[in-house]
Amino acid sequence: MRFDSVEYMEWAKLKSAAPVNLARSGMPGLSFEDLGLDLQGLQINGDHPYGWTPLIEAIAGRYAADPNCVLPTLGTSLGIFLVCAALLDDHDGVYIEKPAYEPLRDVPRALRAKIHRFDRLFEHRFKIDLEAFAAGFPAGAKLVVLTNFHNPSGVRLDPDEVKALAAIADRHGALVLIDEVYLEFESGEGPHTAFGLADNIVVISSLTKVFGLSGFRCGWILAPKKVLPAIRRVLDHLNVENVFPAEQLAARVFPRLDEIKERKHAWIETNKTTIRRFFEDEPRLPWVEPAGGIVAFPRVDERTGGEKGGDHLARVLRETCGTSIVSGRFFEDSRHFRLGFGVPADVLEKGLRNITQALNLSFS
Repeated sequence: MRFDSVEYMEWAKLKSAAPVNLARSGMPGLSFEDLGLDLQGLQINGDHPYGWTPLIEAIAGRYAADPNCVLPTLGTSLGIFLVCAALLDDHDGVYIEKPAYEPLRDVPRALRAKIHRFDRLFEHRFKIDLEAFAAGFPAGAKLVVLTNFHNPSGVRLDPDEVKALAAIADRHGALVLIDEVYLEFESGEGPHTAFGLADNIVVISSLTKVFGLSGFRCGWILAPKKVLPAIRRVLDHLNVENVFPAEQLAARVFPRLDEIKERKHAWIETNKTTIRRFFEDEPRLPWVEPAGGIVAFPRVDERTGGEKGGDHLARVLRETCGTSIVSGRFFEDSRHFRLGFGVPADVLEKGLRNITQALNLSFS
């Protein structure tokens, strides 16, 4: 097992901050005052061997899952590791979407899995071509890995597409891991999850991106009962138990998640209208409009910027305009960049003006 640098993580933690930051992919963090949580009765220690029962029940209730299929984790990132470590042995095949969030491909690589890829092409609006997915399915692959909403594009797979994909994987004896950390941005009644659509689906998510509750480190895995014991065994080698006060706080906030989402809904929709107008008026930046969420993955038109237009734009933006976006190289395509628009309206408008200025400086 070898752990190389996760370049995006290092950049996001240490180098992404800027006066105008359009690199973030989650909602701004909430405070205790924002939540109005009652902290009375909070305990430091308690019985929570594989998660505190009230938290497990809250997660299960929100996603219409059997509590015996729920494992709380320290965020989605740990969920990625636990599932991959439990289900992949040396040189097992894993079939991963491209472009992909870096840890989704680096964790299996660190575990010495054999990496295979299926494309989510800009030209196909980042949808999964099920015929190509089936035709390219690697013999002996044990796990399929993807995101929904797609990270970095924000494109959504509908339930029928997920079921079709899972059926293909099942014919090969493979499980499907879906990172759903952005899916709660979806509007309408839930449950907002693919868990339960097929017997071979495993889901990971958290309270981080949509709800602004990163500090709770409350993530979870939803997995078939036959799979969960193997994942628990990996957990026993790592942090053993989660942070009990954080689990109590997370359980208390679950009944208010819809209220938290609703508070931000109009703001997100207003910002989405702003960026839609921007891209409609900017032919140098073709894009695929996200189904939901607060990120998009536009491309610098190749006639404008060449093969590394997105990376070049990110560098010029940072150096000349004090503005941060995510270089496409972190998502395996330097023509693109990821834009986060979960910021105050005035910050977004300034950032978009700066993008225009940088385009004019770089590619005029």
